[in-house]
Amino acid sequence: MLTLMTAVTVVVPVYNAEMWIPRFIDCMQRQVFKDFEVLMIDDGSTDNSVALMLNIASIDSRFKIIQLPDNRGCGEARNIGIASAKGETLCFADPDDFLPENSLEVRYAAYKKHRAVVRACHHEVMDDGTIRNMETRPSALPEICSPVEVASRVGVNPFLCAHWTWLWPTSLLRKNGILNGENMRTGEDIYLLARVFFLINRVVWIDDVVYYWIKRTDSLSTTMYTPEHYGNYFAICDIFYKEATKRDQVALADMFFNEYLLTYPGHLLMQISQGKSTEQDAREVIRQMAQVAHDHGVFARCLEVIKKNPLRYPGIHRLHHILTSNAPSAIQRLADSQASLAPLMREVQYRAIRAQGWSQELVIDKFDTESELLRVRYMFCDNRPTEVILWGDDERTPAYAKNRTVHVDNHFTIFERILWLALPSEAGAQLRLLIAGQETSLHHTGPEIRAAFAPRPLDDTHFPPDVRALRRLVTSPVIQRKFKDAWLFIDRDTEADDNAEHLYRWVRREHPEVNAWFVLNQDSHDWERLEQEGFRLIAHGSVEHGALFLLSRKLISSQRDRYIFAPLEEQYFRDFPKPQFICLAHGVIKDDMSPWLNTVPCDIFISSTHDEARSISGDGSPYLITAKEQRVTGLARHDRLLQPCKKENILFVMPTWRADLVGKWDGKGQRRERNPNFLSSSYIATWKDVLEDPRLKSLLERYGYQVVFFSHPGFSDYLEEMPFPSFVQKLSKSHGSVGETLRISKIMITDFSSVAFDMAYMHKPVIYYQHEEKAAYIKSQAWASGYFNYHEMGFGPVCHDKQTLFAHLEEALKADGQMQPPYLQRAEKTFAYHDAGCCQRIFEAITVKVPPQGRPDAAMSL
Repeated sequence: MLTLMTAVTVVVPVYNAEMWIPRFIDCMQRQVFKDFEVLMIDDGSTDNSVALMLNIASIDSRFKIIQLPDNRGCGEARNIGIASAKGETLCFADPDDFLPENSLEVRYAAYKKHRAVVRACHHEVMDDGTIRNMETRPSALPEICSPVEVASRVGVNPFLCAHWTWLWPTSLLRKNGILNGENMRTGEDIYLLARVFFLINRVVWIDDVVYYWIKRTDSLSTTMYTPEHYGNYFAICDIFYKEATKRDQVALADMFFNEYLLTYPGHLLMQISQGKSTEQDAREVIRQMAQVAHDHGVFARCLEVIKKNPLRYPGIHRLHHILTSNAPSAIQRLADSQASLAPLMREVQYRAIRAQGWSQELVIDKFDTESELLRVRYMFCDNRPTEVILWGDDERTPAYAKNRTVHVDNHFTIFERILWLALPSEAGAQLRLLIAGQETSLHHTGPEIRAAFAPRPLDDTHFPPDVRALRRLVTSPVIQRKFKDAWLFIDRDTEADDNAEHLYRWVRREHPEVNAWFVLNQDSHDWERLEQEGFRLIAHGSVEHGALFLLSRKLISSQRDRYIFAPLEEQYFRDFPKPQFICLAHGVIKDDMSPWLNTVPCDIFISSTHDEARSISGDGSPYLITAKEQRVTGLARHDRLLQPCKKENILFVMPTWRADLVGKWDGKGQRRERNPNFLSSSYIATWKDVLEDPRLKSLLERYGYQVVFFSHPGFSDYLEEMPFPSFVQKLSKSHGSVGETLRISKIMITDFSSVAFDMAYMHKPVIYYQHEEKAAYIKSQAWASGYFNYHEMGFGPVCHDKQTLFAHLEEALKADGQMQPPYLQRAEKTFAYHDAGCCQRIFEAITVKVPPQGRPDAAMSL
């Protein structure tokens, strides 16, 4: 019989972990609590792991090594640890994770005080330093509880996960033969928890964070799942059903199964979208889920409940949807179920927040290294809870704060609170956030926060050759000298002639000390023009573009597509600092584009009008952007619009694009596949009807005007085929600058284009021809209606039929392109600035550092 000699045994399975073992050993030796042993079970490592472990064992007797002759899996390795442990208590750890200094101390103290199994909290740390899924103690728990008794209130899952945060009496596991799963691809730890769940009568869940789960891209945590992986999880559901049935607690097993049905079909769908899983995989996983439901009579028990209230078991509702679908493809059945599940899950989430008042899931997701500000977010219902921000014991206020509207119901509203918090000036002081009098998962020092978000070195030994070549290239002295601290300017990959071009030109002229470069496709119609002007051009998609991006301090663009701010595969370059992303904007935003813009990592967001700025960063807006990122400066291209030029009798016609008409897009650039139905669309029919109308030609001849139809860049590939009369001059950016054409034109007709703001900036008349209603246009763009009312805020009359259109056109022609009241007054009132200083203000916005206490002009700028 083994004699228990130490207080705590830490069981650590090890397989090819040489990169992380020194860090793990260091964190164990730093433990405040000293009475422990670390059993490191080598699972057939082929690297230098064994040598590192043997070395520490020869120096520190608390580290003991058990070597297995071959790789058996971490489940069997942990079980050998359970059998070999000499500790009164036992916990698990993985060598690539991290334990804070008090990890063993607080758990063992709780065990001794309460004579109970101990559960604590953990955080997930991503490769890029982002701390996410910061676990907190469920608020509904009594100090000592039985999982069986409280699971109906807090759920089963909190007791069937995060096995590294537990501290077990070693005798409990041995006496009941509780082991990890063996011969499993994943979930062997959950197998243990599912077996022991009904045997635990006393659990004390402490608030302390005792474990940092480091989620590496190349780790098992993020591995590619096969049907066998999913099968392991649903096998655990089967085991839990059997344990629950023995004790007449099958309702708890339904809760557990429901949670897994919410998670893993969606995970499989994600893998399918990434090309990692197939139709056959989908069929097999559906079979596994259906088998568990069949074996344990799930639908016979739950179906009536689901019909009355699908929110009770949304995961089981999803499975029923999959199994009763007539879709021939398993992938389609999964996708359809995901679409039906999404609104249910949002409603479940919002109801839970409404019941609790606020969500305890604190998101700490962004750190501004220049201003030393940390972004923290959480959701609340209707009335914001009290907040206390502490630097040690000193109370502070947020540098910036905003309540973002997330969901509006007939009876309640869900907001997301966004806080930008300055770090404590004293290295040892913790930044803490208390909400509604409760501690949250934010309790970290400045050095800890900086370290968490700092890029971490990557081992590129097995990276693709072209990736390794680029990584080596950026370290060369020549490339370092060429691109170090560069400002990378780009409009579209296919063309320039937008705000990035205008700002680049101004910066090179006024601040030649800035290491500025402009990125563009070498086959672009703008390349030769800019090259002749002396632009420092880099070919988009080239090796030099990759090197420039990795070494740039600033990324400055009028576009916000992913290929702009993430041109490289992030998994290979996460150890490089990201450039500050300055969103110059393509035009004035007037509709609600938050679903898209909230996915764009903007550091500085340029606006032109106070109305636009309020709609984006103002309190209650749906955008993540706050006053910290927002700058009201005007657009860079507006400076050029005010320069004198000779105007011509040109009627400028430019309707905007339609998201439902552009061809398919691979996301890697601006070019799209051709839409075979474009030329037969109602969009073309509408403008053909206008341009062919004899009244238009008659008016043009009477007043001596010509008409230019300027294609939106998204439709320029179809321009030559657009069936318009011969007297209509069809232009696109390949024929010349849209800005220069605007400058010499006198009158504009559009539908919904934001280019109307450019005309208004020059005090030129605009006529809106909206043959379709605004609601239909907004729906086609997959946006929501914004603040802009064309009738009350527009820069010209709004016409819905040709008769009205031509009547207003004749008035504008009679006035020879002079903007008339009340539109002139609107134009003068709309813009924050009407001068030639936009580029100067943008440059200052980029170069002036945001102080950690916030910008004093932030509120004024709105």
